[in-house]
Amino acid sequence: MLKYITAIVSVFFLLACKVENLNDTQIPKEDFSRFNYVMATEDASDVDITTFFSFNFDDINPDESYDLIDRVGVFTNSNPSTSSGHLSMGQYIFSMAKDKKGYSSTPGLYKLTLNTNNRMYIADNLHIAKNNLFPARQLCIVDEHLGYFYDEAKLAQGLQIFDPTSMVLKGSIDIKPAISQLFLDTKWVDESYNNLVRIGSTVLEANQGKLYASIVFMESAGYNLVADSVNHVYMAVIDIPSNQVEKIIAFEGVKTVGFFVSENKATTKDLDGNIYFCSWGWNQFNKGNPSKVFRIKSGETDFDKDWLIDIESIFGEGRMAQSMISFNNKIYLHVSDRAFPFGDADKPSDKMEMSYYEFDPNFPNSPKKLDIPSSNSSSRMNVFSIVDNQLFIAVPNVEKGKFNGFYAIDTNGDIKKKMTVSNKYRPTRLYKLNP
Repeated sequence: MLKYITAIVSVFFLLACKVENLNDTQIPKEDFSRFNYVMATEDASDVDITTFFSFNFDDINPDESYDLIDRVGVFTNSNPSTSSGHLSMGQYIFSMAKDKKGYSSTPGLYKLTLNTNNRMYIADNLHIAKNNLFPARQLCIVDEHLGYFYDEAKLAQGLQIFDPTSMVLKGSIDIKPAISQLFLDTKWVDESYNNLVRIGSTVLEANQGKLYASIVFMESAGYNLVADSVNHVYMAVIDIPSNQVEKIIAFEGVKTVGFFVSENKATTKDLDGNIYFCSWGWNQFNKGNPSKVFRIKSGETDFDKDWLIDIESIFGEGRMAQSMISFNNKIYLHVSDRAFPFGDADKPSDKMEMSYYEFDPNFPNSPKKLDIPSSNSSSRMNVFSIVDNQLFIAVPNVEKGKFNGFYAIDTNGDIKKKMTVSNKYRPTRLYKLNP
């Protein structure tokens, strides 16, 4: 009898161990030779739902329309309840928001990777205090051991320094003294002591040993609502080795950069070291302003006053550029086909058509329209990703029958359709993860 009991216990123990081993959601993937491409999508019916799909490009027929969740074996889906993010490093994707109810209202710095089932999960995170209404936060990663982000409640006019590999805080940079010297009458808080001056909420970019961080002077506590009286973008120039603020620079004629959510990155660097900034003009509940692209030239730390892409003068009144990237020393922009309805800017419309353009920086007034289908607006995403030395362009369309998926441009300028996706899912970004 004892033998039988022992045998039953042994079998039970083995089965229990087997079940436990199947629960591998926290075991990181080691072999990235397969299922190393990751596509982030938003549900067509709800932009607050982000789903990640891992897959192999070798398995993709660009002319076949894929219903992603139904194609088990081709796509592996997961929803770790974070936004899609806009930065990756090695085998990790970094996101700045979780639990996306209410404009991604739970802030944090989340480090995601694939598990042994090829599903995305949160491998590590750093807490960010929510404080008042959650503002946009940009993330800057300089290298494997140096990055920056904004935690408003911890340091209202400063930046946090962290190690992206270990996810450990390394210090902070206080920018308030530099702002105080230049802007003597700054209103720091409102009557309820809510912060009115934010750092790095729209721009956080590193280049040639300098860190560029936006300074937003708000009219009232909220997202990044800039006062109508403001007609400049302000930016702190910080020396990275010393963490010292060298100066504050300003560009006249625009007041915002990018979009108010953390998914959209509105800065880019070219191969020569020039930095470009895209203002799409939206100012939430206040009056918008013209959409423009401006830059800081390589080797310099001031705005180039002699160079500008003025979207309205090129395309027409009310037109705007919502996404931007530099690839192969060309600038690519996602531009509205008509005046943009800023009142509904945070609600992507299937009626708004946007097209894709290539600019040679040497001729900023002469864009070339790309032979790619137009798309819906993309307020919560930047449609451009560079993967495998190609520029992948997301073409998000909700309306059934319109192309929805990815095109790509190689370094020769050749354009190819790469993937067609069911209109249930709006593609946002593409990543390739490698250890």
